Amino acid sequence: MRTTILDTLRAAAAPMTVAEVAEATDIPQTTVRFHLRALTADGLIVVDTAEHDGPGRPRLLYRARPAMDPSGPRNYGILAEVLLRTLADTPDAAARAVAAGREWGAAGSSGSDEPVEDLLAVLDDLGFAPEAAGDRIRLNRCPFLELARRQPALTCSVHRGIVQGVLSRHHTDLRLERLDAFVDGDHCLAVLAGGRR
Repeated sequence: MRTTILDTLRAAAAPMTVAEVAEATDIPQTTVRFHLRALTADGLIVVDTAEHDGPGRPRLLYRARPAMDPSGPRNYGILAEVLLRTLADTPDAAARAVAAGREWGAAGSSGSDEPVEDLLAVLDDLGFAPEAAGDRIRLNRCPFLELARRQPALTCSVHRGIVQGVLSRHHTDLRLERLDAFVDGDHCLAVLAGGRR
């Protein structure tokens, strides 16, 4: 219904009232109003007030704003795969992936007094479902699992960089010693070394 209403407004020669949209689409006015509010909130239509001289509230006029409809499906996985394939063709791909992850990890860090807690919070927010045990952090999920299986060198390099970036925000020599991917087929393992934990 939303698409029908938006298409009707886009095809109209002039702004339309709720009643006109309802008549043109054969959709009840209450339903039209509901969708018009949502379309307005999404910035896809503009609401104007009609000139008014008499008693009662002035009529509202709706017109489409040139814009893409944001309600459609997203497929960021394709974009990520395209970018990984492109990056894979560069000679220093893994180093660039680590650097990008490091920058992102540093930006996502809270810089709190507890580097491991900060790291766990960042990893949890990303969807890794981390569990700390001593100097090891078990990553029970990978939010980029399909890409990690197809491009493990690059995807895991980004993960390494994220961990390094978070730890770099803290005044400690705590560092990522290694990141083991797909340990026993059901988790990854980050091993930390040095520093106060």
